[in-house]
Amino acid sequence: MTGAEGFWLSLISLGLSFLMAIVLRKKAGLLRTGGTLLVSLSCLFLAWQSVIILGGGQPVELEIKTGVFHLPVLIDGLSALFLLLLSVLTLASAMFAYGYFERMPAERIRKIYLVFPVFIFGLIGLLTVDDLGPGFALAWQMMAVSSYFLVRWGRDEKLSTRPALTYLGFMELAWLLVAGSAFLAPGYHFGDSLAVIGEKLNGSSPAAAAVFFGLLLLGFGLKTGVFPLGQLWIPGAYSTASPPVSALLAGILEKTGVFGLIRVFFFVAREAGTVFEARLWGRALLVAGTLTLFIGTVQAIKQSDYLKLLAYSSIGQVGYILFALGSSLVALASDSMPARSLATVIFIGAIYHSLNHGVFKSLLFLTGGSLLYATGSRDLNRLGGLLAAMPVTGILAALASYSIAGMPASSGFTSKWLMISGNFLAGRSDLLLTFSGIVALFTAAFTLACYVKFFGLAFTSAGAGWKLKKEIREVPSSLLVPKVFLMLICLSQAFWPQFYVKLINRSLLAAQDFLLAGSAVEALQGDRSGLKIVKNSGVLAAASPLLMLLLILALVLLARWLRQAGGSGQVRVPAWLCGYQELNQDNVYADRNMFSDLKKFFRWTGANDNRVVEDDESIDRASPEEKEVIT
Repeated sequence: MTGAEGFWLSLISLGLSFLMAIVLRKKAGLLRTGGTLLVSLSCLFLAWQSVIILGGGQPVELEIKTGVFHLPVLIDGLSALFLLLLSVLTLASAMFAYGYFERMPAERIRKIYLVFPVFIFGLIGLLTVDDLGPGFALAWQMMAVSSYFLVRWGRDEKLSTRPALTYLGFMELAWLLVAGSAFLAPGYHFGDSLAVIGEKLNGSSPAAAAVFFGLLLLGFGLKTGVFPLGQLWIPGAYSTASPPVSALLAGILEKTGVFGLIRVFFFVAREAGTVFEARLWGRALLVAGTLTLFIGTVQAIKQSDYLKLLAYSSIGQVGYILFALGSSLVALASDSMPARSLATVIFIGAIYHSLNHGVFKSLLFLTGGSLLYATGSRDLNRLGGLLAAMPVTGILAALASYSIAGMPASSGFTSKWLMISGNFLAGRSDLLLTFSGIVALFTAAFTLACYVKFFGLAFTSAGAGWKLKKEIREVPSSLLVPKVFLMLICLSQAFWPQFYVKLINRSLLAAQDFLLAGSAVEALQGDRSGLKIVKNSGVLAAASPLLMLLLILALVLLARWLRQAGGSGQVRVPAWLCGYQELNQDNVYADRNMFSDLKKFFRWTGANDNRVVEDDESIDRASPEEKEVIT
């Protein structure tokens, strides 16, 4: 397969899926099967096209003309990398949706499978169209309108109408900001490519250029979830949509906003020349990212609805990416050559974390879908003890939580290590860089606390059996296979970081007009042992996943030996429980008491209302006491 055949076959498969939803609208079972197969086939074609380009093939440049309609298409290395992420996450979500939607009414299945391929089509368009005019508008509207319906049909109408409309309103506002920015370039014609827009901007005034980049930062920042804009729509939309849809919203829809910011501040900026002030916009991204990562993560700790917890956490994690993009620009504008050489290292960390976050956050939302499928509840106060009933889901949730917390020998650790250590090394003479790095490192502890709470209350604490008054079992294999697929990728990102760094390097080499093309990527080296940041053949920082894993195992064995060294025995007795002889729901540790002092101290960050509104089916199963709490 050469040229753009994979791209076209992918779009044709999505088109056939859309048509099949119209033809087979009364056959829900056949529609689920056929829709899943066609969307999966589209993902395979798209992945193959991406692999060809990343493997050294020529970038795809197309011009689609129909009358006055002109649409430039560009699939370079950067597009191919994000398209590969899109194909992987869509494949997993489509497979999960096949089993998850089995219980759904036939009419809703028809509606979902009608708009789902349109949503994927729009996301592909946003990663491939090379303008801010008609092509961008078409792709954006396909994405926004179709995903509005997907959010709208995720829950009962009385619970989903407002979050869906809020989501659509902010998506349309973001589109207006992005599309309107191009008119500030002198001589702009509706449909000009991004490179042409950058060249025309080069002849504009500094004030016009500042407004241009400011509008794009607001528009793409709104789509990405930058503080405080993300708090206005992300928690409602992500917790309302069906979990397989939420996995894509958090996993790749957010990343199209990151992709847009990269295109603007690392590609269009190069064509804009001297009117682009790298230090100014780097500091703007750095401050926005630092605020986003800190406040989003703290807000996540406060949530009792685990889907909202994942949504707020997604805001915090995307803040790390913005933090790194800003750090990279600030390092590039530094007067210090060592700092400039680290700009690419930090940028690679940002891309790496985009890939990592896409995978482990999609896995976490699919895990949330499994919990909802098995228990019918989204309230952490009503769960507990599920590791015994759902061991596979529990293990996958533990690994995903370990990864997003950035613990040693995890995928999250590798990307955060690149971003934060690069920030510290480049910021030795820059107070803002250093302070932001400290906040980012400090926030990692909050992320760990957040997922200790999520995993602990859902899987290891006592009690869902009597709280929900139903037998809970492991979810079917159709819901487990896509999660295992994502976890295998997550593990490869943890223990094979040099492969992903090389992949990102290839994507940048296959992308024209990259702002950091002259920066010294030699500062980052990788081998079988892991990654190293070097200077003049001296190692400044190193991360070896296997060595970290062996060290953790050694410490566990040492702790076990110390525990047994005194020869003390182990006796099992009933818990005292302050006089209660039986463990029950009245003396189980509740979410509202967990990290209570921390929540009070950071009350000023907002998102303090942690009430959980269950769906009608879950409320009907609840006891009178529980109904008062959950509604």
